[in-house]
Amino acid sequence: MTHKERTKETPNGTLQKNQKQTAIEVLAQSLSLIERKLLPHLQEGITVRELMEKTGSSDAEVKRALMWLSNHGIVELENKEEKIVSLGSNGLLAVEHGLPEIRILEAIKEQPQTIESITSDSLPRGEIMSSIGVLKKNRAVEMKKTDKGMLLTITPAGKILADNEDVYALRAFFKGKTSSTFPLAFASLSTDEQQQAIELSKRKDFLKIGLEKTTIVHLTTTGKQLLNAKIDFSNLEEQLTPEMLVSGSWKHKTFRRYDVESPVPLLAGGRRHPFREATNLIRDVYLSMGFKEMSGPWVESAFWCMDSMWIPQDHPARDEQDTFFIDGPADLPEKELVAKVKSAHEEGLDTGSTGHTEQWSEDLARQRILRTHSTATTFRMFGEQGVGKEDGKYFYISNNFRNEAVDATHLAEFVQVEGFIVGDDLTLADLMGVIKEFYARFGIHKIRFKPTFNPYTEPSMEAHYYDENKKKWYALINSGIFRPEALAPYGIKKTVIAWGMGGSRVAALLNHKNNLRELVGPTVDFEWIATHKKPLLDLEDDGAEAPDMTKKRIEESTEGGN
Repeated sequence: MTHKERTKETPNGTLQKNQKQTAIEVLAQSLSLIERKLLPHLQEGITVRELMEKTGSSDAEVKRALMWLSNHGIVELENKEEKIVSLGSNGLLAVEHGLPEIRILEAIKEQPQTIESITSDSLPRGEIMSSIGVLKKNRAVEMKKTDKGMLLTITPAGKILADNEDVYALRAFFKGKTSSTFPLAFASLSTDEQQQAIELSKRKDFLKIGLEKTTIVHLTTTGKQLLNAKIDFSNLEEQLTPEMLVSGSWKHKTFRRYDVESPVPLLAGGRRHPFREATNLIRDVYLSMGFKEMSGPWVESAFWCMDSMWIPQDHPARDEQDTFFIDGPADLPEKELVAKVKSAHEEGLDTGSTGHTEQWSEDLARQRILRTHSTATTFRMFGEQGVGKEDGKYFYISNNFRNEAVDATHLAEFVQVEGFIVGDDLTLADLMGVIKEFYARFGIHKIRFKPTFNPYTEPSMEAHYYDENKKKWYALINSGIFRPEALAPYGIKKTVIAWGMGGSRVAALLNHKNNLRELVGPTVDFEWIATHKKPLLDLEDDGAEAPDMTKKRIEESTEGGN
């Protein structure tokens, strides 16, 4: 049906339908260029490989076109595994020049030759050496070592092999075949050829027999109707061009139809990772409570990570099974501070404590490690920026590393949220109040405390929260009041209450995941990462309203950025 038959031009230049098209014609005009290219070659049972040969298209082009044709209901695709015979590098030489053992016999038929004299690009030494075993098995050659090398002499049995094709069955396999014949289906070979292929596959880089997934095309009723309709695509255009508009040639052309209502894959826009969204919520809560944010290096010295806070040098946390050590010594801060830390370790530094009563080693303090906890940054703030002598509130969301076995709830890397407050005569009651207020902003209200031990805080305590869904208590936070021995080297006379909590656990809770490995790592669900719901502050009520600043952060989390 021509455009002229289907439409007519009205006085104002518009086109109107004059005759209805058949469903098959409408379908045909919606096909893409590559689909139309395949259409004449479609037949029942044809394979992807055969379509590639007939159309000269690549594997990807044919498969893509078949997928689209399948979506149109023109074909149905059957996927199955098929045993395929393909050529190796030595097999390619055999297809082009003949079996190497026969070529050796041809080369030495007139007179004996050394291996070196018959070696060539088409008959490499490696193929000669592997073929000699075949020839000796058939008693076709004799070998003799000479000053010029190994001399090969043909035997009467060898002459028969060289002159009579029927005597050596393997010669028949490549007869009539070229490199373009391969790969070929194993099932398409005769019984004799299959046996020959198996025998040749035992040779190095000769033939490979393996399973390959094959797609077989089946025509639907619609597909058969489309082929029988013999649609003329010669006047079908993919797009309207400015040249057509200027010349008016568009009036006599048929344009491809595009289904604007066709379903398309859902594309997830760029957004922050849910873990980053969760840490941003944590950051907002701290900022809303008047805290200042700290920062520090991932690679630390043992001095800042251990010694500066009065952790003894024989503490188990400093063992290799708990800490990642890095080659090379680290720099230490000014000598005066190092001397005070040394004194605090050995004798208590005028705090009334006896210290650890062990000799302190500067070499151990110079060990370079991956930061094992965020408190290293807290003490850097004390030593390098003089924090702690005035009232203040600080927090830090940090990446830390411990040499732990990876399991369902632990990774070698974790995020810790550090916080501390400096003030006069602060007590455990103040510390409990801050912790409760912090978690209340996440909707967690059922909290209990229990005493614990930390080398650098006294008293020390843990905070646990009750998970109403799992009916179970979980540890949230480790906290305490910094000991005088830990603060004395920095001249801090005020009280410092401090805590560290697993930011990873809070991030998992905010995203309603059971553990960190459902949020980050190699087993994470990528579809969930792309389509997850924005986390809310209230862990106990999904519908809770967040503070204004946090709501703003949540809204921004669906935009680009880190």
